[in-house]
Amino acid sequence: MWNRACPLCFAKVPRGVVLSKSEDLACPSCRAELELSRLSRVWGAFVGLLAGYLTASFVFHRGVPGGWAVELLAAVLAFGVGSVAALFFLSDLVVRPKEAAAFPHPHK
Repeated sequence: MWNRACPLCFAKVPRGVVLSKSEDLACPSCRAELELSRLSRVWGAFVGLLAGYLTASFVFHRGVPGGWAVELLAAVLAFGVGSVAALFFLSDLVVRPKEAAAFPHPHK
C-alpha cells in the first residue's frame, strides 16, 4: 500500500506524474488506466484540512487591517501544500473502473 505501483504489472509510477495527472493517469508500462485510491484522497484531504486549520489558528493578524484575509489566504495555501505533501508520500493507485455507456433506464 502507498507505493505508487500499478496493481496489474507492479511498475512504479513517478511521483510527479501521480501528482500532475491524477485524473488522467496511465501505467507507464502496461498502459492501464489508473486513479488514486479513495483512501489516498481521504488522507490527502484530511492532512490538507489539518494544515489549513493549524495555519489559520496560528496566524497572528493583530493590528493589521484586513487580517482576516491574511488568515484565510494562509489557510488556503496551507491546505494546498498539505494535501499535495500527503499525496506525495501516501499515494496508492488502483485500476479505474469501467464506466457504463449510459444510465440504465427502462425502454418503453
